[in-house]
Amino acid sequence: MARQARVKDAYGIYHVHQQGGLSRNLFLDDEDRAYFLSLLQKAQQNFQCRIYAYCMLADNEYHLVLDVNGGDLSKIMKSINIRYAMHAKCDGHLFKDRYRSTLLSGPEALARTVQSVHAKASLAGVGLWNSFCTYNLERPLELGRQMDSGGDCPHCIQSLEEADARLDQVAKDLGTTRESLVRNKAQRNLLIMDFRKNSTLSLKELGLLFGGLSESSVCKILNKSL
Repeated sequence: MARQARVKDAYGIYHVHQQGGLSRNLFLDDEDRAYFLSLLQKAQQNFQCRIYAYCMLADNEYHLVLDVNGGDLSKIMKSINIRYAMHAKCDGHLFKDRYRSTLLSGPEALARTVQSVHAKASLAGVGLWNSFCTYNLERPLELGRQMDSGGDCPHCIQSLEEADARLDQVAKDLGTTRESLVRNKAQRNLLIMDFRKNSTLSLKELGLLFGGLSESSVCKILNKSL
């Protein structure tokens, strides 16, 4: 049976679902998940795409909601999957088949899909590996309302006060305290990278947000993600 041609839109927003094969699970541990998250960050930098949601809580699949932002979805996904396959060093087929992609038709479809991806956290436990943990509950609705508005970064955090509130919400969602979150360097560094991409905060403000780090320390953390 012939494969159905993908619907392509250079400025479209897609829900992408990738399943693993039978040789091994996509994610064996949190080290695998952390590496995959770094690939998402690099894809955003290299292709200027916008990843609105992700979920890699299950061992053998992942979900993405991304805006190709003028790019080519197939090139973005090839970059992510090939690099991850090299990391996994699987003897057989790491992926069950090619990824499935659905072009989202409008604000309501976007909000509904992001909420669906985030809802998986309630089944598998909220953690760093679902983007729900770094965004408040209203964000999918905000994204939906902003789809047709243009704006360079309409959903970005605009002030240190807003970032403070968001970080408090992250800690609450993870069932921990803000102090404990900041003391955990792995979590802290991932959050610094996320806040950098999703806010207009300066390096100095990021340092203040995460326990008084110097600008040079913040810069080193960000450079490690490149």
